[in-house]
Amino acid sequence: MADMPGRPARPGWHNAGFTQDAAAMNQEDRFISLEIKLAQQEDLLDELNKTIYRQERRIDGLEAMVAKLADHVRTLRDAGQSPLNERPPHY
Repeated sequence: MADMPGRPARPGWHNAGFTQDAAAMNQEDRFISLEIKLAQQEDLLDELNKTIYRQERRIDGLEAMVAKLADHVRTLRDAGQSPLNERPPHY
């Protein structure tokens, strides 16, 4: 339906009330918003990478500790001393 003189314009994509400057400003705002979100995502990714690195170092240390404990238990077992079957000194 064409707009008729005296009737208000019907809203729609073709008549949204935006000027070229407002549309350009809207695009610029969207671009700035995307840049901000990208920067936040990069910061988050950097923090996650640091966390993973710290966890990996901690896991490596724990694995080394478990290996040493396993060797110690094997050594005690081979020597005939089983720490699992020892009675506490107060018995």
